[in-house]
Amino acid sequence: MSTASTHKAMAWLVQANKLAEDFAKKHRHYLSQTERQLSAAFEVGSLHALLRYYESHDYVLQPANLTDDGEYRYLTSPNGNPANFSFVRADGPDGDFEIRQQVRIESHVDKRICFTPDIVVIVKGADIKSSTDRRYASGKRPFFRVSSSHVVAAHECKSMNPFPELMVSFLGMLVVAHEWYPNGKTVKVTKKSGHLAPTLFVGGTPRGLHLRMITALQESYAMNIVCGLHEGTWELSQVQNRLRWQAHHVVDELK
Repeated sequence: MSTASTHKAMAWLVQANKLAEDFAKKHRHYLSQTERQLSAAFEVGSLHALLRYYESHDYVLQPANLTDDGEYRYLTSPNGNPANFSFVRADGPDGDFEIRQQVRIESHVDKRICFTPDIVVIVKGADIKSSTDRRYASGKRPFFRVSSSHVVAAHECKSMNPFPELMVSFLGMLVVAHEWYPNGKTVKVTKKSGHLAPTLFVGGTPRGLHLRMITALQESYAMNIVCGLHEGTWELSQVQNRLRWQAHHVVDELK
């Protein structure tokens, strides 16, 4: 890798760390600095770009489930117990929510369909079920998951260059992770305010044909594709598709 390419690759990592540090400073908490793989750092940077988006759209954020020392503990692996890691509460005009990392979703399509998005927004108090199954880790670790009926938006983070198959594959997550898709009444798709619709965060910069494809996908589906994060494009104010949660009965049932 050339010197110029190395500097460019590190630029987004510095920006990702800065977003995390700014968040911690605002809420007067310390970040636990550990050795992370680039993919984990990219996920953390995407998370904080998302949190900054929420703050600019009338949601009040509060870090939750901190360590005894007041540190925010990130979950960047699907193997962790969500109860042992931090998350962010987001209280807004359309209800109260939790923004979490690496929480497995059990699909409404079929309970046998389970997978773990990088970031998930769920209604506050949603039950994260736990059970053991000999087909998972030989029954030695609990199998955690949340129902897709409680999922507002699932997001995926890919620290790589965009390509058509990657963008099309995100449609699978849209279908199986969101009970409200395509005709559910629990959300209203908007263009101006609310939650970020299910979004694919991509590190690399799109080319001409990629941009045309992204436009077509966003016009056809309630989803977003944000590229160029390696170049420092962390601002989400221009993202096209957004959601308003309307399933207040779901929130009430969980209280």
